[in-house]
Amino acid sequence: MKKLLDCRIIHGDSREVLKKFKGRVDLIVTSPPYADARKKHYDSIQPDRYAEWLMTFNELFQDVLKPDGSLILNIKDKVVGGVRHRYVWDTIQMLSKAGWYAVDDYIWHKTNPMPGFWPNRLRDGWEYCFHLSKSKKPYFNSNDIKKPIGSWTSARLAKLGDNDLNRHNSSNASGFGRDISRWVGRNKVLPSNVLSLPLVGKNMGHPAVFPITLPQFFIKLLSPPGGLILDPFAGSGTTGLAALLEDRNCILVDNNEEYCEIAKKRIEREFTNGRADKINISRESNLKNLRPRIASLTL
Repeated sequence: MKKLLDCRIIHGDSREVLKKFKGRVDLIVTSPPYADARKKHYDSIQPDRYAEWLMTFNELFQDVLKPDGSLILNIKDKVVGGVRHRYVWDTIQMLSKAGWYAVDDYIWHKTNPMPGFWPNRLRDGWEYCFHLSKSKKPYFNSNDIKKPIGSWTSARLAKLGDNDLNRHNSSNASGFGRDISRWVGRNKVLPSNVLSLPLVGKNMGHPAVFPITLPQFFIKLLSPPGGLILDPFAGSGTTGLAALLEDRNCILVDNNEEYCEIAKKRIEREFTNGRADKINISRESNLKNLRPRIASLTL
């Protein structure tokens, strides 16, 4: 019998809940409330105060992560008075000054963005996913997210010229170069840091649901099998469901009790497929003024 996966769905403020999980988390994947976006959810923060507000979680995020742990922050800026407010950039700069390493910036390219018309801008077709880490060498397993190299190799690599058998450095002295001969026999390559994924067709009872394939990508890349994934702004539980599907444990925290219940029911429905023998639900109340829900799941 396979070992039970653990999914803890906790109603409460992450700034309090996370104090008991120091050094246990492999990866945080989250989409925090956007500025002025969600009423009655962490106070619907004003854009000018957003960076300062998110920093109230910073110390706890660093404390719960293992030394090689990472934080994926999916976030989008906001139009204020007809122009973009750059609170996102301010937030990343502030986190970097607080000790985080900004490893890379990923772009979620939305293949089916919402329609609309604006007098001075176009449809929003992408969002940031920032990769921050506690060290310059975080856990990183690119083998699990490689993609097929493509059909071009059969023709391009069939006949290699003299210039293809050695490293060919960039003509503009950038330091980059390529050696075509190294691709012989390979059938997979690294993807780019632009992730083309569609919006979900329904919001699962929550106003901002990202596609499950988005957290799945980062979970496979930045956490070990059987590891622990945290979403401190869990919403409808997409990160938790992605973690379970990738054979990871998860902690989901949200200060909105309705979202906690939605996440619990969704995981019961979509991960266990309605089979009672795959899920056991119990309750705990060891944190003041919180009502956690714990679901132990087995594949």
